[in-house]
Amino acid sequence: MRHLSRAMLLCAAAALPLHVQAADLDSVFSAYKAETPGCAVGVAPRGQPPVTRAYGSADLEHAVANTPDTIFEAGSLSKQFTATAILLLAQDGKLALTDDIRKYLPEMPDYGTPITINNLLSHTSGLRDWGVVSGLAGWPRTSAIHTNVDVLQIAARQRALNYTPGAAYSYTNTGYNLAAIIVERVSGKSLAQFTKEYVFTPLGMSKTAWRDDFRRIVPNRAVAYDAVPGGFAQNMPFEDAYGNGGLLTTVGDLLTWNESLTSKKLGDFVVSHLEESAVLTDGRRIAYARGLVNTKYNGVTEISHSGSTAAYRAWIGRFPAQGFSVAVLCNLDTANATKLAHDAAAQYIGLAPPARAKSTAPAAELARFAGLYIDERTGGVLRIAPGTGTLKLVTDTKTTDLVRLGARRYQNGTAELSFSTGTLESRTPDGEVVTFRRVEAHAPTLSDLQALVGRYASPEADATLIVSVEGDRLVLTPANRPSAPTTLVPLYRDGFLNEDGILRVVRGADDKVQGLRFTRARVYNLVFERVAAP
Repeated sequence: MRHLSRAMLLCAAAALPLHVQAADLDSVFSAYKAETPGCAVGVAPRGQPPVTRAYGSADLEHAVANTPDTIFEAGSLSKQFTATAILLLAQDGKLALTDDIRKYLPEMPDYGTPITINNLLSHTSGLRDWGVVSGLAGWPRTSAIHTNVDVLQIAARQRALNYTPGAAYSYTNTGYNLAAIIVERVSGKSLAQFTKEYVFTPLGMSKTAWRDDFRRIVPNRAVAYDAVPGGFAQNMPFEDAYGNGGLLTTVGDLLTWNESLTSKKLGDFVVSHLEESAVLTDGRRIAYARGLVNTKYNGVTEISHSGSTAAYRAWIGRFPAQGFSVAVLCNLDTANATKLAHDAAAQYIGLAPPARAKSTAPAAELARFAGLYIDERTGGVLRIAPGTGTLKLVTDTKTTDLVRLGARRYQNGTAELSFSTGTLESRTPDGEVVTFRRVEAHAPTLSDLQALVGRYASPEADATLIVSVEGDRLVLTPANRPSAPTTLVPLYRDGFLNEDGILRVVRGADDKVQGLRFTRARVYNLVFERVAAP
């Protein structure tokens, strides 16, 4: 008998049919019981019937169990359906991806460089995320009943972009809400109507619709819960803005959708453009395509997207070479749908991480690079501490050991961190580079804090913020929502941590405080100017 090479054996093994058993999934989801919220999961090997399972409760008050037919909200994995609607219109010649969005949205400002529809779908528009802007005004997502009309109004108020359209990538829900409005203005049908007629019904996704009216009764919908001390509390997405998220669906319908992409039932144009990674103006190709992400998991090619809205968590993905599809939907905020999906897939196709050589850092290196690093461009904050033989990344909730790759080089998830004197450079697999600057921690005096007391206003956020001192803490309170104060944590001189971003004090030539500049991952340099008390 002729001997087969190792590569030939691996190919032969990949071609063997996968014997999927429902019980294989039970160990992955064993944490979810009748007394807890939980998840539904679906897996589909090519050529075999899909397998679906469910765990935990859909409604704790009424003791209703999750089932494979339970409807969950899918968060941002909904974006691929909004992108599909746009691509169907482009395929029919009703619009072009290169069109300036102001052709359809004349309310939007002229920023000098046109924002194209393609920029909206690839998160390369530079548009600020409307939810973050609204949050700075005291009304974060789901705390007010936002609609897509509200999103357009918020977007139209912004005098500046995060960057020139096409020059960079920053995830922003705004682009997909605007895309939903474009679908309506071009087709004469709401996104919900359009996708029902041209996507969901033709593909047989009978249990899928949009949360365009959160008051609508949805039979078999799971209630979403936050884990809180002593139990659980409801956390539902009470808003009517959709297109960025808001898809109501089941794992079975999501597997049907994945199969339609594999078989190109909506046409080659739609599928190829959904999966085509964006290219920035400098020529760099990024991982994000149009509502989908092209990446690798442990060396295996993956086309996927995650989702998170209120306490719902979701993930959908395909492993093309293995002919394998996975969907996970959860109604608990602590459920890591991405990890659960990967663990489920590993039961059948094997996703063992590749061996990575580790090394031990000398104590001098650990001491040298420990410290506080900030990126004022995107609002990133990294706290690095020395560990045993390696450095640690420290957050308010956990500490993660970095994998040392060599002198001054460490790995954090998929990103590689390189340290040098005074800086930390983070590089992702698609080539994105972010440089963090090391800063000295600073503890302001009470007098320093009192100098910041006052009122600050922003027409872009349509809000006024009140800064006060309570004890030894600096407190920020929206004037129109006094029940939502936040504490500003000192980071470095004139720099404070405000929830998940940086607040920078703006001073004039005379060193007097003129304003506050907020920077977060999805909103850069939003300024509130100091104003006189009324």
